[in-house]
Amino acid sequence: MKLFLKWWLLISLTILGLGIATYFNFVEFVYTNDLTKLTIVIFSLFIATTIVIGYKVWNQNVRQSRGEKRGYRFEGEWYMSECVVQLGMIGTVIGFIYMLYSVFTNLNINDTLAVQQSLSMMAQGMGTALLTTLVGLTSSVLIKSQLVMVENDQ
Repeated sequence: MKLFLKWWLLISLTILGLGIATYFNFVEFVYTNDLTKLTIVIFSLFIATTIVIGYKVWNQNVRQSRGEKRGYRFEGEWYMSECVVQLGMIGTVIGFIYMLYSVFTNLNINDTLAVQQSLSMMAQGMGTALLTTLVGLTSSVLIKSQLVMVENDQ
């Protein structure tokens, strides 16, 4: 039961952090500024992986209370922690492609309005690149924190 309580404390702190981010409108900011919406996919994978880890930790505690020694393996969860990073990197590449494509396709440097619009589109692409990277890395760190805690306890 001790391991499950440690895991639950980590999840509670994660939920608190997400609540604070929501209070300061950061979640809405990420959603509106991510052109690819990969942050939704990354966050969904984070939630699903966290639920699976929690289920395995809970079942492991139940099994240990019955006297069974066999524990769970977490290869799939380690793989998902790497997948969310890779999805963040894919979002980065897409954001940079969008940024470069939108800026240099029909750029007329003599037209100030066109330059301003191009810079605005460039900022959108850069925002997508950085936000997907941030969400991917944060999700990976949180998943890996859970896994290290669980595996060190075993």
